[in-house]
Amino acid sequence: MREPKPSWQDVPEALRQSLERIAGAPIADAQIIWGGYGPSATFVLTTATGERLFCKGTHPGQTELGHRALLRERQNYERFAQIAQFGPAYRGGADHGDWHLAVLDFVPRRYSVPPWTAEALAAAFALIVRLHRDAPVDDAPRPLAELLGEQLAQGWTSLLCDAAARERFLALFANGGDAAHWFARHGERLADMAANVAAVGGPRSWVHMDIRSDNLVFAERAMLVDWPSLSHGAVLVDVAGFLPSLEGEGGPCCADALRRYEDEAGVRFAAEDVAVAAAFVAGFFAARAGEPEIAGLPRLRWVQRLQLFPALRWLCQAARIGLPPLHRAVQA
Repeated sequence: MREPKPSWQDVPEALRQSLERIAGAPIADAQIIWGGYGPSATFVLTTATGERLFCKGTHPGQTELGHRALLRERQNYERFAQIAQFGPAYRGGADHGDWHLAVLDFVPRRYSVPPWTAEALAAAFALIVRLHRDAPVDDAPRPLAELLGEQLAQGWTSLLCDAAARERFLALFANGGDAAHWFARHGERLADMAANVAAVGGPRSWVHMDIRSDNLVFAERAMLVDWPSLSHGAVLVDVAGFLPSLEGEGGPCCADALRRYEDEAGVRFAAEDVAVAAAFVAGFFAARAGEPEIAGLPRLRWVQRLQLFPALRWLCQAARIGLPPLHRAVQA
């Protein structure tokens, strides 16, 4: 099911004129680009001179969460021109009423994932390592601790405190009794572990914090798109957020993928830090995957469930917690 997106005809004429000023030529064609998990406005614009640009942004039908994220992303593009080292270059922004759009270079994809091929894995890990190694040190985004504080509000602790939310999480498992026993035994420890995520050690740099296949563009060089969560903090947390989606889409398991990052980056993360990062990531998905669907985001819970089960397996391995054979009641 596709997210509801506005058509080019919905874009106000005054806003179209602003976009043409950014493009430097009349817009001859505009096509909706489908992808991602939100109802944002997304177009490929073709100018009268044949240049193609990517346009994205928020509009009156956007969710409140998406609206805030898109505004943050545009602010990041406008403040950190260095994003163009790792993603498409920003060309400018346009506003009209409840419409707020950003224009970027259009980058045609050579291929998409999944499936995760050896070439795609190599390109993705090389890009992530380069981001963490080469990001500027003299111009830092907001501290990662700020973002983590927002995300920790819904995690293992909220499942402990909210019986209804906990039941929705347990309902994801066919053998709910085993899942309930597992949560009763380990829930408090997992909440305590996840709460320490801002103190995770290891290298610190720019972190994207939403690395997934739909935010990776494999062109002449691999690029990351969608930058609303750009922060500065422990790179381990950034990598940890990527691993469950990679495994969920048929890539290597979380532990093997983390070792690959370590090998390519030339680092070794402390086992206790890995366990904390895994607890945070698993708690993030555990507290969301069973929640009710959100209007305008018909595939959000699906992708969260896709990541939950690999995250739980990795957590139990990293934290040395026995995991019973918890069978899914709802397919990812």
